[in-house]
Amino acid sequence: MKADAGTIIWVDNLRYGTVSEMGELAIRNLKAGTHKLRARLLGKSEVTQSFQIKANAPAAIQITFKLPPSAAEESFQKAESLREKGKHKEAIAEYQAALNHSKTLFTQARIGLARSLMASSEYEQAITEARRAAKEVAANTALAAEATTVVANTFRAQGLYEEAFENYRKALSLTRNISPEAHTGLALTYQEENKLEEAIQHFQSAVEQANETEPIIYYLLGNLLDREGKIKEAIATYETYLRLAPNSKFAVTTRSMLRQLKRDAR
Repeated sequence: MKADAGTIIWVDNLRYGTVSEMGELAIRNLKAGTHKLRARLLGKSEVTQSFQIKANAPAAIQITFKLPPSAAEESFQKAESLREKGKHKEAIAEYQAALNHSKTLFTQARIGLARSLMASSEYEQAITEARRAAKEVAANTALAAEATTVVANTFRAQGLYEEAFENYRKALSLTRNISPEAHTGLALTYQEENKLEEAIQHFQSAVEQANETEPIIYYLLGNLLDREGKIKEAIATYETYLRLAPNSKFAVTTRSMLRQLKRDAR
């Protein structure tokens, strides 16, 4: 992908990362076929486009931003950036500004608002906003599923596991069982209930569907495989995590665990 530095890239609803100062982001594991791209750069209107990948043939996709953002989109972009930095109070204000500025439904902003409310322990408000978002876009199953997953996440954060299970399953039913976030949430909920085999199964589904875009799932899965005595699988999973996120905050700990596991496997 070629674009301005700092551009955030999604392909088929999976976030692949940020374009480097060199103006490129390499994505190496896309299957042949048609893919949907979404690109966001602070201060520019978001770009969406489709592109083709041919089997065994590299492709260079050029992304060009032509328009400035609307007032609503600018506030949304600021809110997303603030939320990712953990500045949820400021993010909430920007999400609300985005919703106030928008002349149409702005479901992505409402979902983001729900996420920041949950992170701020404003659980009742978070569920209200996420449910409202799901109703707004009932015909858009991807967004409705994301909103429903946020509802489930919020119940899980409160220890309300039955309600969490119900909403994760509802989210998956909307997307033909394809949602790395919902599978991860189910895995974490099963883990809380000490149902480790079920947790492992859902972590594995999340790994398969996320296409290496969420390294943390490998770390979480590796922990459970290690705990269950599945040493070879744990080693392979931790190695993938380190390949994808060699400088992450869990990398040093993972390398230490990996050395011990390899000694145990001899």
